[in-house]
Amino acid sequence: MADPNLKLINFSIQHEEQILKKTIYLNSKIKLIDAVYEVLQEVGKVHPLDNNPNNYAIYISKKNGLPKLDFPSYQKDIILEETGNSNFSLVHITLQNTNSPENSTHNSQENEGKQNDGKQKKKLKNWFLNLLGCS
Repeated sequence: MADPNLKLINFSIQHEEQILKKTIYLNSKIKLIDAVYEVLQEVGKVHPLDNNPNNYAIYISKKNGLPKLDFPSYQKDIILEETGNSNFSLVHITLQNTNSPENSTHNSQENEGKQNDGKQKKKLKNWFLNLLGCS
């Protein structure tokens, strides 16, 4: 009897100038990072690539195998079944766009500090202009 937890999962991996596609049966109860590890082991038998799953971002895959970058990448510790998806695109982290939402960080304290510096400079400038009678 077939295992009901086995699901057919499609992976696309950007490798150099090509997209490698691999379809594999995986247990839907495993973590996504473990699924990536399995796929990298299989594809690595034929194509030399980085087989460390931590070096890949995992996205929803378009039909052509390219990642849907308008969505954030998946967290790697999520259970495969919880993604609700069976088509994934793996992007090696060194190939990611450095301006992607995942790589950009918002540090509100740093931004507030820059704004406060600007306000303080303006106040000092205004005070000096007032002293000179220029305002």
